[in-house]
Amino acid sequence: MPLFTRTITSPARSRSSSRRSTTPLRGLVAGLAAALTAALVGAAAPAGAGPVPGVHDAPIEQLPFPVDTSNQAGWWRPLDMFGGVTYFAYNAPATTGSRHEVHVAARDAGGQWTAGCLRDDAGDCVTYPDDIGHNQPSIVVDGAGHIHAFVSMHNDPWRYYRTTMPGDVTSLVDASDEMPDAPMGITYPVTARGNDGDVYVMVRAARDSLAIRDGRLYRFDVGNQTWSREAVVASATNYSFYPNDLQVDTSGRIHLAWEWGPWPATALRHLGSYAVYDPADGSFRDVAGTPVNVPIRPDHGEPVVYQPFTGDETITSPYPAVQTAKIALDGSNPRLHGIAYRYRPEPTGSTFAGFDVRYATWDGSAWVRETVADRASAGTDAVQTSATIDATHAQGVTRIYFVAEAQACGGHRSQAVRAERGHGRAGWRFVPLGDAQRGLQRLRALTGTSGHDTVYLTAPMSDVHHGRVWHAAVPRTGRPPRGETFADITGRLLGDDSAGTNVALGAPVTVSSVLREGAEGENAVDGQCTDNSRWISAQDDPEPVITIDLEATYPVDQVRVYSGYHAAPIPATDVLRDFTIEFHRDGRWHQVADIAGNTSMSVVAETDGAAADQVRLVITDPSDSPIDVARVFEIEVISGG
Repeated sequence: MPLFTRTITSPARSRSSSRRSTTPLRGLVAGLAAALTAALVGAAAPAGAGPVPGVHDAPIEQLPFPVDTSNQAGWWRPLDMFGGVTYFAYNAPATTGSRHEVHVAARDAGGQWTAGCLRDDAGDCVTYPDDIGHNQPSIVVDGAGHIHAFVSMHNDPWRYYRTTMPGDVTSLVDASDEMPDAPMGITYPVTARGNDGDVYVMVRAARDSLAIRDGRLYRFDVGNQTWSREAVVASATNYSFYPNDLQVDTSGRIHLAWEWGPWPATALRHLGSYAVYDPADGSFRDVAGTPVNVPIRPDHGEPVVYQPFTGDETITSPYPAVQTAKIALDGSNPRLHGIAYRYRPEPTGSTFAGFDVRYATWDGSAWVRETVADRASAGTDAVQTSATIDATHAQGVTRIYFVAEAQACGGHRSQAVRAERGHGRAGWRFVPLGDAQRGLQRLRALTGTSGHDTVYLTAPMSDVHHGRVWHAAVPRTGRPPRGETFADITGRLLGDDSAGTNVALGAPVTVSSVLREGAEGENAVDGQCTDNSRWISAQDDPEPVITIDLEATYPVDQVRVYSGYHAAPIPATDVLRDFTIEFHRDGRWHQVADIAGNTSMSVVAETDGAAADQVRLVITDPSDSPIDVARVFEIEVISGG
């Protein structure tokens, strides 16, 4: 992403350029790529698509509290509802760097907010070290109204807090000494409330000396106010257990989802697994209802494993990989509807890239796995999914919530999305939840007693020093939204902008030279700001030129030029040093900006609505690096702000 931004105001003068003309260099492959991108953008806003006011509208409300940049996880349960009050847990900024406080906020039925921190014996707010993906809070409210919070543990002893007064978020105090298995290292607490008001928490418990990190289920008896270990759910030597979700069905059975990784830990996990625990008799069963002995082992296979290996992969392979699965229960029947999860079918250049959204259902004899959203349907590798997902099912409608994100040149842009299926319609409809945001990373959803979903959305890095949390109530009554395709949403994510529309995205390009195959001019208008997607000029081209044909005349408010190399030192030497920006109209070229001595990866030229049907950069000093070539990530031409 750009390390600096330099804004250039266009000069008052305008003159015809005497620079030499460019030379077309557009092969068949590049032309097809540009056509695909243009088609994607053209489909970004089809008539009648998108959310319709009054039809399943889901207004987004921001919590009136700042959150810490560490407030992001995929496994957590930072949301609960009880007695007409919605509770939100989050990491809050601490006064000491690289540390956070843990806060719980409550919103009553009238929309009034209260918030409190977890306190130590002296009454001060406790702080814990930041550890993204590990040190985040999960909460649950028991049947008596007490809030239970499990926080900031990454192979640490229990860090558990409980209110001294029911529903009072200001009365959370340390109760860790009440937990069983106290000497063990605990990570990834996921929580649920039983139908009888008891509380359940499933965690990974570390026994490193034995090369075991197993899964354990604990229960808080609300009647006698005591904790006990219900079961060691799953365990195996040289394996790590990763909790994903707990859900309670209408009969009171506990549904558990987890995945396996090699011991001691890995970012890529495998063997998505599922079982059901019945507190009435202490039994475990698979999805088919067959009894299962615990602890369950990774080699148990189907039907416990809903996403097995494919081909010859092993537990140490970088693919296939499973992440952040969530359970959708049928709201009217005591049964599983499906499991939503992120799935990477093949390796990619990045550990966290290449994940699709999948949904697995049990048809009575086998697991049926379907891909809901993937990179192919997005139309571009510039869009990925964040490491977060959730699923709900009520009133005959299934919803899968996830986040699509793009490393756009102006910064990280992301969009919360719900994929919805039901109302007698086949196929998934995609509906954006709120507007695209910078820094939105994680979410969690919970179905209330009225059938609507409450969604927790966090953008932990949306501001310089802290982030934000939103919540949304997504109803199920009334007409469902028409929805759109996933490509519609991702097209806007890449091509739309709060200041207007990037009319250069996917446009035809000509350049004066190309360094090598894969560095063609089309890379400068493909919406991707990566080192593998740049136009790079040839070394023997002393004055590189790139021309973008807008194919129509537009009033242009800004031209943004992103150049250089992400791994370059600061100050960057690989950025464009000296260049002019020129507009073509009425058969002539006009200079609108003159940039000299640039050291920024990001240059913004304000062009005040000047008309153009073509835009070109004439580069008189490509860079200060020893290999003196032009390196351009992207050129954005913004119109219609």
